[in-house]
Amino acid sequence: MNLWLWIGLPLLFLLGLFLNAIKDMKQLEKQLPKYRDKVRTVKDDEED
Repeated sequence: MNLWLWIGLPLLFLLGLFLNAIKDMKQLEKQLPKYRDKVRTVKDDEED
């Protein structure tokens, strides 16, 4: 039983982190179009 706790709890923690990151990423994708007009393009200085 103790072995299952040492294996299971960290795995549940990592699973929670991944699910939270995916949820935040989806929320960010919904919010990004609002700020598209505020983003300016960066001009690359190509030095040849």
